[in-house]
Amino acid sequence: MAKKICKLAKEDLMKEDFKKYTKYMDKPKYICTKCGHAANEEENLCKPKKI
Repeated sequence: MAKKICKLAKEDLMKEDFKKYTKYMDKPKYICTKCGHAANEEENLCKPKKI
């Protein structure tokens, strides 16, 4: 995944193919301290923090 989930959401690109991106968010272990999005892996967020 080249772009971070935070950026994809901001650009509304997740709405185009939501199922494609849900695999990155289905079992979140990290949350972005900048925008509040959650992800399975820290590399998918701008400013990740383990939850």
